[in-house]
Amino acid sequence: MSAYYDAIIEGPAYLGDAKHVLLSVQFTGAPRAPDPASIYSGPQVIAIKTDGTLFANGDSWKCITCGIPDATRKLGNLTTHSGGQTAKAGDTWLVVDHPQAFPGDRKMLAGTNVIDCGPHRLVDEACTPDRLRVYPVRWNVMRDGSGKGGAMRELRLNPDGIHVMWSHMNGTGANLDQHGLVGRLQFNPAPKDGEPAVPRYDLVDAYVMTNSSDPTFAAFRVDPKHPARLISNSAKGAIGEARGWTRDGKDAVGMGIPEAGAVDMYITSLKTGASRRLTDAPGYADPILMSPDDKWFVVFDNRGVDRHMYYAGMQGVPPLTDMLTLMVKLSDEYGYRNGQRRFFQPYLIDRWGDRGDYLGQRLNPGPGTPGSASDPNWNARADPAWSPDGTNVVYWQALVTAPACGGANPLPCPTSTEPGGRHSRLMIARLPDRKPLPLGRVARPGKITVPWGVAYKPGDPMPSRIGVPEGKFTLAGRKGGSARVEIRKAAGRVAFVSASYDAFTDDGEHVIDGSESATLQMRDGKPRIVWHSDMRSSGKQTGTKKTSEPGGFVISPTGEPLEGELVTTIDGKTYRPVQKGT
Repeated sequence: MSAYYDAIIEGPAYLGDAKHVLLSVQFTGAPRAPDPASIYSGPQVIAIKTDGTLFANGDSWKCITCGIPDATRKLGNLTTHSGGQTAKAGDTWLVVDHPQAFPGDRKMLAGTNVIDCGPHRLVDEACTPDRLRVYPVRWNVMRDGSGKGGAMRELRLNPDGIHVMWSHMNGTGANLDQHGLVGRLQFNPAPKDGEPAVPRYDLVDAYVMTNSSDPTFAAFRVDPKHPARLISNSAKGAIGEARGWTRDGKDAVGMGIPEAGAVDMYITSLKTGASRRLTDAPGYADPILMSPDDKWFVVFDNRGVDRHMYYAGMQGVPPLTDMLTLMVKLSDEYGYRNGQRRFFQPYLIDRWGDRGDYLGQRLNPGPGTPGSASDPNWNARADPAWSPDGTNVVYWQALVTAPACGGANPLPCPTSTEPGGRHSRLMIARLPDRKPLPLGRVARPGKITVPWGVAYKPGDPMPSRIGVPEGKFTLAGRKGGSARVEIRKAAGRVAFVSASYDAFTDDGEHVIDGSESATLQMRDGKPRIVWHSDMRSSGKQTGTKKTSEPGGFVISPTGEPLEGELVTTIDGKTYRPVQKGT
């Protein structure tokens, strides 16, 4: 395997027997054919034993996809790029990210392929490469059924083994949007339309989990009885980047923006669209998986670091200026990540989520000794995996690597203590006090529809999201106070947002006073966002959020600081924007 951070691609996931974990990895350095070891090359799916036993050859792991004949591989969906590596001429690389076993463990969804071993379990000795069959997964987006199908990412298999959730990115003018969809797998042994014209799985009965007509699904809406009033809606349809299913297969797990600077996780009812917030800490939460009985979840969160606190530390502020400043938290250098480095750690939280003083528990606590499970230079990467009996959680970590360390960066690059100096590793957290759940349960959600979403018809564009009209409004806090809000648009998009708060509180605990605005400007033909803030918080938090004046804090549309500064002080601790490269 590669010694770099990309040795693990995406995953892992347990098999239904609770004894094996599927993991997509990147092999490198193998000799060329006809050497027998040439099969250990490029992206592959391996199975790892977690119960201390070994496979017949004496290893604790087995490469499932290594050695699949090229003629079989070429039937699947292929890629030339994987985990930071590029295929060489003659290589046949399957798309194999996020491997997930179907009930029975005889086949798996890997990327946009189904890999099937017929009557044998994937980990059986009888499941040899020549017995595997590869079936591409296709989502038809053309009215006449032609073409290669729509682009899909982050596929998540429903526990029923029948339905799939995926994300689709599409351009909306100068912007990029992302929608979550659900659909049903239908085997097509002899396709008459579309590519590839080989036995495949088609995604049918698809729904887009976006509401484009009901204003209660937007973050804010105008009060129909009082047009000068703005209403902050209860969360509905909070999908964002679709993150998967509850383990009963009935509801969706996704992302939402409940307050300024925050990205949090939600469970959304597929029947009603009502969303329930799971995480409630400043910053960014993303990879998540519910426990097999839906009573717990493991989430990766950056709540243990401070890099996001300058823009997200003041809680209780409605996400109004986020209409323009959203990318500061999504920036790949200045937000929740620094290039390939995430700052996530795994947290175990009960099904009711963060509340009051309860913020769950970190799965890898400790003093942060170099190389230990709690070493802050080793960060969790997508995704967590629960054992089907609920007694173990598996996840993987990547070690900070240049250019996120070393050179001009004040953080020296650490030396890996892993075998071969590897920069990725698979971790298991055991929960010994838990009574094992029974195995073999299969979710039976029945026919899945999304009445509040859009039934997708091939050829249709992605639905438009509901926006907020321009104007001047009063926004009442749910528990007290108010805000004067102004929204202006130009060329069909938000160009200015301002809010002046007077003892505003949505929860009765965080009280906000002061003002904030964001303006989209053009300078020398380039867009930029000018952010002004002079905010004060009281109650559960005491603090300020201020921009340097008179010029304010200026950022690019991708979140890069250009001029000025935004400084937030919470309970006596001051937070400033991170320095480039850190």
